[in-house]
Amino acid sequence: MRRPNLSTLVILASSLLVIHLIGLVNSSLGSWGFYLYLPGLFFLAPTVHLERFRATLVIVIIGFSLDLQNNTPFGFHATALIIFHLIGTEWVQIGKQGELIRPFILQIMANFLISMTLMIATYSLSKDNSAWSLYRFCSDSMVSILIFIPLSRWFPLFCEDLLLLIRAIGDRGPRPA
Repeated sequence: MRRPNLSTLVILASSLLVIHLIGLVNSSLGSWGFYLYLPGLFFLAPTVHLERFRATLVIVIIGFSLDLQNNTPFGFHATALIIFHLIGTEWVQIGKQGELIRPFILQIMANFLISMTLMIATYSLSKDNSAWSLYRFCSDSMVSILIFIPLSRWFPLFCEDLLLLIRAIGDRGPRPA
């Protein structure tokens, strides 16, 4: 049995929870000079578990929340995540058939390209007072990728487990390892 409204709310709530938890971690990491930037984490779960309209709505809300947290121009993350949602809609279909590497690679590419775009935009718009220099971008990207690798596998499974727990989706059988 599928309950699309409940699935939408669960994925949105879990995404917003993780966004705010990352914000808490960033407030602690700031004293050491690191910043976790993980926007590529949040487009896969809506792409896999929701139909196009609901997924787009959830991704736009997530994108605006990321804009607020990261102090970026309004709509930057929403636009970037929608682009990767559209790319991922076709690419992830193979991942539903048991291949887990394709969605994982798409998430890593999305995270890197979104962060690279943001770094280029902030650097080109304000060269003198850019908070994200090339050195800082490289160090933040390395730390973010180390954290992103386990999270990119965990977060979609977390959303799926929540959906199964509240019976918003039917049991899909055993997961591939």
